[in-house]
Amino acid sequence: MRKASFTQTKAHLSEYVDAAEHRGTRVLILRHGKAAAAIVPVSVADPGRGPKRPRSAEEIASLYAALGPGDGESAVDDLLAGRR
Repeated sequence: MRKASFTQTKAHLSEYVDAAEHRGTRVLILRHGKAAAAIVPVSVADPGRGPKRPRSAEEIASLYAALGPGDGESAVDDLLAGRR
């Protein structure tokens, strides 16, 4: 866990939030040398709202099956036909 003073945190807040969101970095914020707060990824603070886990192959196959067979034409064909 990275440690940063309150002053450093104010100066680099955007950077710290970005690091927590995209790299899972945790920052302990110190006030007068003592731990006062932390910046952590959302998954730590509220596990139900964190990044979604990757879907298994079975889940993906089930989602595609739920879409149905379709009409055999691709979306690209539909777009090209609309341009003519």
